[in-house]
Amino acid sequence: MEKKVLILCPHPEERGGVADYYRLVEKYFHSDRVHIDFYYTGKRGNDSILNNRMLKFAKDFLSLTRILGSSELVVFNPSLDPRAVIRDGIYHFLAKRVYRKKTLVFFHGWNLDFEQVIGRYASSLFRAVFNFDRGLLLANQFKNTLVRWGYDPDRITVETTIYESYDHGPEQDYSKVVFLSRFERNKGCLEAIKAVEILSKQLAGIRLFMVGDGTLTPELKEYVASRNLGEKVTFTGWLQGEEKYQLLKGCGIMLYPTSYGEGMPICLLEGMGMGLVVVTRPVAGIRDIIEDGKNGFLVESTDPEAFADRLKYILGDAAVRRSVSQNGKREAELRYEIRNVAKRLEQIYFETGQ
Repeated sequence: MEKKVLILCPHPEERGGVADYYRLVEKYFHSDRVHIDFYYTGKRGNDSILNNRMLKFAKDFLSLTRILGSSELVVFNPSLDPRAVIRDGIYHFLAKRVYRKKTLVFFHGWNLDFEQVIGRYASSLFRAVFNFDRGLLLANQFKNTLVRWGYDPDRITVETTIYESYDHGPEQDYSKVVFLSRFERNKGCLEAIKAVEILSKQLAGIRLFMVGDGTLTPELKEYVASRNLGEKVTFTGWLQGEEKYQLLKGCGIMLYPTSYGEGMPICLLEGMGMGLVVVTRPVAGIRDIIEDGKNGFLVESTDPEAFADRLKYILGDAAVRRSVSQNGKREAELRYEIRNVAKRLEQIYFETGQ
């Protein structure tokens, strides 16, 4: 008899790493032992009828009470930030304390400032609310934090995000650099543009494709216009599926100067899987993905000059490009490709609470 698992996550039409993750899980998860159902919390695609956030939450809560009874395991997907912890804390209390369900909590993002607040004032309360049967995290750093807060390390597994493999085709153009993420303050969008601006004074053929959108879009476009960078920087908007893969196939380097408390960014795995040379920063889960100079490059500084220097080095050494590209692609396929991750998830879901 199949084990029934209920997964709470964003609607697949939403933008962001968690929605992308479960869009692929739904597509590739196949099992004779585990049956998964999805319950979408929050906004539903373009649904704007319930504009009030509290009304949306109330609707989700009431709907959830109707479907929890038939599930054996409930999977939650918060980030460690105040809003997500409060929302999913209430859902988790309902599932664990009221319905007595086995639970798995998968933390996809991690706010370091909020971690300090919890660690100083509320680690016992946090542990009481999220008294899960299994925890999944995207970085050893995050696991160490939960262990300090009193969690059993044997109940916590460091997992990965995922990507869908795609044939990257012929030799890529390393003069084409791509930034792929939401345009938010700590994602490094402006730093990426400035790095390419600096490098363009030495390498006239360099191009940057900014793939995504977000709150910083007007500011970024204004900067590009004010610096006359229109021929160097292209804003593509948000791309998915074939459009995204075709653009990645034509680029050679992925630039991601993030300062955000990343779990394990899907964009980096997609870049590695497509054979791009990844240049990023050693924050949170990225440390567990990238080994500097082997399967990508890590830059400690947030200074655009430092990223421009690293790009110049990559563009000047074909042997290094080839080696890093091949290593990154091979590792991505073995560890992060959805078909392999789906097999691990099946085992995790089946074993949790047994």
